[in-house]
Amino acid sequence: MKVISGNLRGRPFEQPKSRSVRPLSEKVRAAIFDVIGPANGLTVLDVYAGSGAAGFEAASRGAVLVDAIEANDRVARTIETNAHSLGLDWGYVLHQMTVATWLASPAQQSNQERYDLIIADPPYTQLDTDTIQRLSAFLKPGGVLALSHSSRTPSPVLSSIELAQHKVYGDTALSFYKRD
Repeated sequence: MKVISGNLRGRPFEQPKSRSVRPLSEKVRAAIFDVIGPANGLTVLDVYAGSGAAGFEAASRGAVLVDAIEANDRVARTIETNAHSLGLDWGYVLHQMTVATWLASPAQQSNQERYDLIIADPPYTQLDTDTIQRLSAFLKPGGVLALSHSSRTPSPVLSSIELAQHKVYGDTALSFYKRD
């Protein structure tokens, strides 16, 4: 795999050797940032980080902070190794825990609205609307949540943010929600 744009364009990184990881393809990553626009100065949360590709892409495109959440120990070690080899020691923070544990941690109880962009790529069989709804509380006004899910599944209805766009790329659908 490689970073597709920004100051790290073309830099390769390892894909975790795990069947549980379904990395976002280059086409889908490009689509996210085509919709979002420039990432300069954004704060980003990469949920269900998997290969780390979405967060690496955001950092390469100018995000000032990328928080990534990945529960699998082996996968998290690969992400850490990749972040280090890409030189992302400055503003890339990996939280090795489940999303539920991250949401329940004391650090998440205050200063809720802190991300301009949340990229959520849960395993298709584990798409939990309640968890996505809770994550949306961390969006700043004007922020966007980009949710990757099966194209066979309609965009989840979320009460606190509005569905702005829905795009399909083969088996993958992207639903973009915006906080007003």
